Amino acid sequence: MRIFVSGASGNVGRTIVRTIQNIEWTELAGGWCKETGEDLGEIAGIGTIGIIATNDLRAGLETSEPDMVIDFSATPVLRENLNIYIDKGLNAVIGTTGLTDEELEPFIAEVKGKGLRWAVIPNYGLGISLVRDFIKKVRKYYPYISIIDRHFPGMANAPSGTAASLAKASSGEPMPVESKEVYPGVLGGKISEVPVFSQRLPWPGPYSEHEVLLGRKDEIIRISVEDHTSDIYMDGVFLTVKKLPEMAPGTFIRELSDIIEAS
Repeated sequence: MRIFVSGASGNVGRTIVRTIQNIEWTELAGGWCKETGEDLGEIAGIGTIGIIATNDLRAGLETSEPDMVIDFSATPVLRENLNIYIDKGLNAVIGTTGLTDEELEPFIAEVKGKGLRWAVIPNYGLGISLVRDFIKKVRKYYPYISIIDRHFPGMANAPSGTAASLAKASSGEPMPVESKEVYPGVLGGKISEVPVFSQRLPWPGPYSEHEVLLGRKDEIIRISVEDHTSDIYMDGVFLTVKKLPEMAPGTFIRELSDIIEAS
């Protein structure tokens, strides 16, 4: 499978380029990033591989003719990128976050109308996916919930797409608290009525943590998932890359659990 990587010079993008070289059934077709003219292998730290980066996404896709695109670029360019993938009729695995469910609706319609197959998943980590499934199963028994996401100060979004996804999976009747906010927002921003807190401190860039606290009378469940490198996303990304073409035309996947269940 010939794969084009958008955002090839980012932390995850470089890891994807390296991983492709070690998977027998994948081939790197090309990559899009700001380091135009540089060898993608040099950018990824594995030496020259003879495939040059481009900063013209449309032209790069036309030249390389990939079977699929993997996008871990950046929120400000995501909408334009998605429109190009639609125009080119490409199956896509998207890890870039920042668009709301409402903003994705036109793309869902286009994917269905053109018979494409897309996965737009906020987190490809197996740990987060399994924790998300657990929360959905037990949430009705635990009326209190808080979600915290921790990232370095350069993180593009607050909250992270993963934290928002966890909150939506945790939606339910909120348990009222008697505390009144003396300062706005100290009880958390609400996503699907779930309080979400974002902390931004100088942890190393690839590090992220998502903590979920579930409570009922006299009992608290505390779950923390720490990701220390971008390598932990690769199992989920390439499982999706492998399984997506086998799914029905018009498929638009939003949760990694749907891919895991299909395996």
